[in-house]
Amino acid sequence: MKVLVTNPPWPGPGYGARSDVRWPHKRSDKLIEYPIYLAYVVAVLEKVGIEVEFIDAVVEEMSIAGFADTAAKIKPDMVVIECSTPSIEYDLLTAKSLKERMSDVFVVLVGSHPTFFHREIIKENPQVDAICRGEFDLTVRDLALALSNGDKLDKVKGITYRDREEIQVNQDRPLIQNLDELPFPARHIVKCDRYRQGTFTGKRCTTIVSSRGCPHRCTYCLWPRTLYGRRFRARSAENVVAEIEQGVKEYHIDEIYFDDDSLALNRARILKICQLINQKGIKVKWIPQCRVDSMDEEVLKAMKEAGCHYIRFGVESGSQKMLDIMKKGTTLAKIKRAFELCRKEGIKTQAFFLFGIPGETRETIRETIEFAKKLRPDSAQFAVVIPHPGTELYEICQREGWLKYSSWEDFSACNSLIETPKLSRQDVEKARVRAYREFYFRPSYIVRIALKIHKWNDFKAVVKSAKSIVDRISFFSRSSY
Repeated sequence: MKVLVTNPPWPGPGYGARSDVRWPHKRSDKLIEYPIYLAYVVAVLEKVGIEVEFIDAVVEEMSIAGFADTAAKIKPDMVVIECSTPSIEYDLLTAKSLKERMSDVFVVLVGSHPTFFHREIIKENPQVDAICRGEFDLTVRDLALALSNGDKLDKVKGITYRDREEIQVNQDRPLIQNLDELPFPARHIVKCDRYRQGTFTGKRCTTIVSSRGCPHRCTYCLWPRTLYGRRFRARSAENVVAEIEQGVKEYHIDEIYFDDDSLALNRARILKICQLINQKGIKVKWIPQCRVDSMDEEVLKAMKEAGCHYIRFGVESGSQKMLDIMKKGTTLAKIKRAFELCRKEGIKTQAFFLFGIPGETRETIRETIEFAKKLRPDSAQFAVVIPHPGTELYEICQREGWLKYSSWEDFSACNSLIETPKLSRQDVEKARVRAYREFYFRPSYIVRIALKIHKWNDFKAVVKSAKSIVDRISFFSRSSY
């Protein structure tokens, strides 16, 4: 049994950020995140003795035809295709192209979009043999083992498949309870050196996921409802630090991004992780994603001493009204406090903001832009909210008739898809461009960043970031109506 695991082609213009991305989108630069969950799939397959290969067709800049030709030379029995809403039409064309070259290959889709539309996709696309719904690591493994052993598929939990002319929807697979039982991602096959994020300053970087699931209920958030659930499931501190140590020793990793929904939700665990990093003398820089309400002086001090130099926060809005509407579960005061504490400890910050949630007005947009400037993060990202299928926001917009799109490709996070009586789509698009210009082109911001340049790597990071910002503004301006 040979399985090919893939981040499939996503033809241009731009580069398709799909794998390990909560809001799949097209971007103008080739800063693609490490496909950590596909690396887990490769690892669990390899652990049970299944021959496995991996292709990232986005990084390789492959066409659909070129990818299918390459896959045919590998001669897999099964191909796993990661999908997303904005890329789904290309993903299905990729599946069709594979079937044209290898009629007997078993084509499997994974990801939030096929999870949400599993019945429709199987019914309408004969080139797709099965969909692994939700958290897919072990489901892919069990499906591959069943096919390898010639077993019937009706006992494989978490799949939807075609049995002759009938669509079979098997029992849901329970979420993985003990994440420590998973092998570490297969970095010897899914190599780290082709992936990078804009905030990285290291030479060899990777991603680690130390927990899955988020107990919060933000209306726009995709993964809790479609992939990883609302129950916070954390790996032990010992298991996490063992992976860090392996990365540093075996792969010479010098910077890590923790792509947890919020790394510090369990206060005792994050303190233990930091303690073990220091005890083992591991020297590595790292960047987590955190909620503001999980920050305090002791936690931040421990994180800084263990190598944390940058924290990403989902601020979302500078309007308390909008924070309440989107069910963010925090306050402007808590947000300010977290950023103040980070500055005190000398940890850089990145703030994410969202425009266009229904209820947004010109006034709340202005509040957000002004709040972003007063918050003084080291960097900021301003996005138009995309109501992905599977989110509460998607259901609200569908019900109210606010969702405007022509094809799934429109969900690529370039243009606003929500039009309400209070705010047009064009208003939201203009707000994003205006926010970038007002935030980054202030003399006070430019001087503040310039004063923090002490090393050549700092200078290179600033230049790279500036280029990315200019490209992003240009890209968004061209995309506007």
